[in-house]
Amino acid sequence: MLRNVLKHETCANCRICCSFVKNDVWEAPVFSEQEIEEIEKKGIGRDRFLQQKDGNYIARYDFQTDTEILLCPCLDEERGCLLGEHKPFECSIWPLRIFENEKTAYLGLAEICPAFQGEGEKLLIHELEENGLRGRIMALKEKQNRMKPEKGYHRV
Repeated sequence: MLRNVLKHETCANCRICCSFVKNDVWEAPVFSEQEIEEIEKKGIGRDRFLQQKDGNYIARYDFQTDTEILLCPCLDEERGCLLGEHKPFECSIWPLRIFENEKTAYLGLAEICPAFQGEGEKLLIHELEENGLRGRIMALKEKQNRMKPEKGYHRV
């Protein structure tokens, strides 16, 4: 959904959104049963994921240290994300995330994404406001599998 403001090469060279240390594993994507079935079709075993009480799944990360960096099981270091168009909604809009409170729903931007700092953030806000990206994302908010804390995000 961010193709107009984010080049594939930029993500391919960074991959910060697909790598986790123990303290930020809360940021890892949540997968639905349907997404897990698509993942299995790509040859990634269901055993790489843990089913949660709500029926959704998260990747299994077995950290040996607090600073060890582990990759999403759907990321191939040579080819990138193996899920393509079948990736979870939250992955397709990252570094944006939808947050809700008792009054409204709004978008937050991950402060850690290097592509949207400075001029990149201005370009993103223009796309959100002037080209209707905010509306397109918000229209799909029910696809987000789980609300997460706002830690590390700022409202855009």
